[in-house]
Amino acid sequence: MDHKSLVFASVFPVPSISHTTPTPIATPDLGFTAPGQSFGGALSSNNAGQHREVKRNLAWSTATRFLSLPKAAYGEHAQFATTGYGRPWKGTDVTEALEYLLAGDGRSADDKEDGLIDWYTNEVRIHFVSYVHPALRSIWDTEVECQKAWSALAETQQILQQFQRLCLQPFNDHILPVLQQDNTKTTSANTQTRGTTQVQPSFASWKFQRNLHALFVHSLPSQRFSKTLSYVLYNSGCRLFRIYVDKGNAIPGDETIENIPVLRTAIMQLLRGLHEVGLGGEQAQKAFAHAMDKLMGSFIVSHYMKVDWYARKSVIAHLRQWVKDGFSTLVRQVMDCLKEESSSLHAIELQQWQDMAIGRLGRSRVENLFDFVINWDRSLGAILDIKEFLKTPAAKAHLSTSFSQQVSRRLLHPGATTTYILNVYIHIIRAFNELEPKGVLLERVARPVRRYLKERDDTARIIISSLLADIHDEHGNKFVTSGELSYEIAAEMQKPIPTFSQDQDDDLNWNDMNWQPHPTDASPDYKKSKVEDVIWFLLTLYDREDFINELKNILGDHLLRNQDPEYEKEIRLLELIKLRLGDDKLQACEVMLSDVLDSKRINASIREDKIGPAIPPPLPSPHTPENIPRTPQPRRPVPAAASLKPPSTPTVQEPPSHILNVQILSSFFWPALREDTFLVPAPIHAMQRAYEARFERVKGMRKLRWLPALGRVKVELQLDDRTVEADVQTWQASVVYAFQPQPGEEWVGRGKGKGKASGEGITRNVAQLVLMLEMDELLVRNALGFWVGQSVLKETGTDTFTVLESLALETAASAAAAQDAAEVMQAESVQASAVVSQSDLLMQNKELYRQFILGMLTNQGNMPTQRILMMLKMAVPGGFAGGVDELRGLLGELVGEGRLGVVGEVYGVRKG
Repeated sequence: MDHKSLVFASVFPVPSISHTTPTPIATPDLGFTAPGQSFGGALSSNNAGQHREVKRNLAWSTATRFLSLPKAAYGEHAQFATTGYGRPWKGTDVTEALEYLLAGDGRSADDKEDGLIDWYTNEVRIHFVSYVHPALRSIWDTEVECQKAWSALAETQQILQQFQRLCLQPFNDHILPVLQQDNTKTTSANTQTRGTTQVQPSFASWKFQRNLHALFVHSLPSQRFSKTLSYVLYNSGCRLFRIYVDKGNAIPGDETIENIPVLRTAIMQLLRGLHEVGLGGEQAQKAFAHAMDKLMGSFIVSHYMKVDWYARKSVIAHLRQWVKDGFSTLVRQVMDCLKEESSSLHAIELQQWQDMAIGRLGRSRVENLFDFVINWDRSLGAILDIKEFLKTPAAKAHLSTSFSQQVSRRLLHPGATTTYILNVYIHIIRAFNELEPKGVLLERVARPVRRYLKERDDTARIIISSLLADIHDEHGNKFVTSGELSYEIAAEMQKPIPTFSQDQDDDLNWNDMNWQPHPTDASPDYKKSKVEDVIWFLLTLYDREDFINELKNILGDHLLRNQDPEYEKEIRLLELIKLRLGDDKLQACEVMLSDVLDSKRINASIREDKIGPAIPPPLPSPHTPENIPRTPQPRRPVPAAASLKPPSTPTVQEPPSHILNVQILSSFFWPALREDTFLVPAPIHAMQRAYEARFERVKGMRKLRWLPALGRVKVELQLDDRTVEADVQTWQASVVYAFQPQPGEEWVGRGKGKGKASGEGITRNVAQLVLMLEMDELLVRNALGFWVGQSVLKETGTDTFTVLESLALETAASAAAAQDAAEVMQAESVQASAVVSQSDLLMQNKELYRQFILGMLTNQGNMPTQRILMMLKMAVPGGFAGGVDELRGLLGELVGEGRLGVVGEVYGVRKG
């Protein structure tokens, strides 16, 4: 025997190879004569035993010769199994021998003699090892390719069925009838005759088939067979449900993959055949379970379960129907083939399979939840699918963990703009309100987003600016979300404002008949308001006081720029904030809004007042400083319509064609405003003086203090080849107005083209403009950069600019260079904001903060950072214009100068 046969024999012991040979007729063994006794005497003590042994040997030889299997290879088994083979004729001697050995006195004694059934079982094993096992090895010794998986199982089934038929035919035709006949003659269940035990026919048949099937199972590589069967079942299931088609694994005899009944019949026939030869037991059932598990997963990710982007409906109903009518039906049919008894589908099993399928679909949807959120609300169908999945605390925990990881990886990083993060945050609010109206999940997943948004410096500004923005432009098109405005936030302002009481405690509202306790998985600080819309979540990003301070700054700048005469949006915003944050901190905002509304009425009243105003003494016009070259200029810009927010200084009579709109502000309630002073153009100055005189008469001699840096002017510039109209800041209008010929400048060549080159204009430099206009250099450079960008001025030298009367001589290269220079100048200049920025306030009051910190630490001792910040906000006039980071910067400077010492976060004054 080779090594593999020896290994096989170690599991299924074989008495001997010679045992397969039928016992020959031999000389009877009469035993030995005891000393003192005659040979073969009648009084011999073992005479009876020797006669039974001789008779049993003769019967054994006859029966084993008759029951021996043919010595033939596998290829001949089919013929032997169907037509029989050259078995000796069953004569009377064979019948008597079988009856004697199976039902008579020749039956084996307990553990002393070999029984005929045991001999036949060993005969089958040896024959299988010698002739059948090599054929199976040729199929299973190497990896089975996917394309040959079905044929390998079918061929294995055929080989084993033929061999089983070959082995069962002698047993059922010759051995089992004798046992059944003996059983009918015996009235006792357990009859003992001469030390022998009767064998029950049913038990003998079950034991023989069990040994035969065990032989089949252990002759195949279990893992390889299980994988092959699992693949065949999985592949067949995919083809049954049209999940995908593997044309390389076609079923023999099936020409068309679409023939579902043929495919289903072939599957059942294969499984029944494997079950008949003992390969449909626990191992096959595990392979089937693995295949069905993978089949369900494939169906979940197939085209049947795609997100419904058009109808925006859930696919859960379709999934439940498939599990009920498709999956469960296939499982029941397969299990009927792999079990002896037919199985019935219980309602609880169907529910478990449906829950399993919904759980898998939900997990697959959760993996892409971030994509569904940013595509809200076209992804409503996917959100509804996930909603069906969230039935257990484990599912909610999985969603929270997975989505938080997606948000951290794809959203909360420096590459994402604040506007984009706010838009995604709004989508998260809407999607999770649909997922779980109670808000517990939203509270979990939104916490890191809210924390990250608080760290962004521009979050509050974008929120409030977007709330005040129009969602449509003058042409009716919705604006595109930019770096400073969010369309999603602006769209929220168009929705009706819900009415609810913010101060009412739901837990103490005894009249609320719909009251429910907090969810069991809610956090300790969970509090669900009656209305938690997008605006509420945005307004509660910051502490109420900090948010209102930011609102005051942004609203002030917006009111000074706004052209809407009714201020409907601003009024609506304040009412909305009152409902959510309370109105106790909005007094300054209400006064600001009242100021602009009163200014509108005052402007109308003063325009109607046509009584001749007192003409104040004229203010000297801007003049060119001495020793600065003068350049003539024929035509200069004329201001068209001035729309000013308080400028400063008066002059001659108001030009009759110009309109001046003034906003009169209560300085105590407004945020810090720009107070840059400079000389405004003469027409604007005349309008200011006329307005001031009428205002004093209407308002009882109250005085106005003009803030020219806050105004805006509509100007019209008439050049040689074009007319330029623009709506600009007051200082920009003053700078371009300074390029007109000033009193005392020499005028040469008043006629067109006379005494000057075509395209030439007046030239000024930065230092000259600063002196002429008494203006800050930064504002001068800001204005020059703006007009260079508008192709009104061009830079002809370092800090020297000339009016560009004609564009004909301007080359593309020089125009591009001028545009680049304008962009650089504008980038370096101040921002045109009416409200002083926080950083500017911090720089203006920096020395005040430093002295206050030193005095406070000297008088009160060491303090941590948070307490220093609190004291600054409470004690310093106007509060501290910054936060913890800005305060740490100031403290760091004092530590660097050696005036303060620090241990951890505690600061103190250095002594000595």
